[in-house]
Amino acid sequence: MSLLTFLSEKRRVPFEGVGGFTLLEVLIAISILALMAGIVFSVVLGSTRRSRALDEEMELRQTAGAVLSLIAEDVKGAYVQPGSVPFFLGRDAFNRDNPADGIDLVTTAVLPVNPMTVSGDLAEVGYTIIHEADSETGTLYRREQAPPDESGDDGGESFEMTDRVQSLNLRYFDGESWNDEWDSQDQARDNMKGRIPNEIEIEITLEDQDALVTLRTIVSPPMAVKR
Repeated sequence: MSLLTFLSEKRRVPFEGVGGFTLLEVLIAISILALMAGIVFSVVLGSTRRSRALDEEMELRQTAGAVLSLIAEDVKGAYVQPGSVPFFLGRDAFNRDNPADGIDLVTTAVLPVNPMTVSGDLAEVGYTIIHEADSETGTLYRREQAPPDESGDDGGESFEMTDRVQSLNLRYFDGESWNDEWDSQDQARDNMKGRIPNEIEIEITLEDQDALVTLRTIVSPPMAVKR
């Protein structure tokens, strides 16, 4: 037998052990990959949202801190000036169920809105919150008239501090109890007449989307006459 004949008649052994994936195996693999991709996407999305929320809260906290510091500085410099209109007037107000208090006073903490304006040593300062219709947050404005005049709660120049105020709550301590409002020109109130409060509590809450920040401080004006 020739070599060629031997090779042609040699029994060929089929190659076993190699085959393709079944449809079921392919579907299972795709399902696992989709599940893993969904988990990874959820983790990344959640991390991004948390990072964004932290950034918003940090920015909101910085804004609230700056606003609170300025109000506290103005209140700390409250000045007793008999006859001025007003020299300390704290207004108790609400927007829906949230405090939206305002205040007007004469202070030594002069911070002109217009640096070119000659202001002197005293200024009439006021804080007011204005709300748009159906808005839960309001815009806080600071008004300054330097030197003070007899116009009361108007005049001077105003600028917007922040438009994210959910609440501003001011309380006044007369030496014995806390009051929600104050009027130093009210002759019928012996605890307020001609006086600056012994202490003023300032609490402000700012809101921006999902972020909410509340800061609070208590100020004791040096010129307050203790009872």
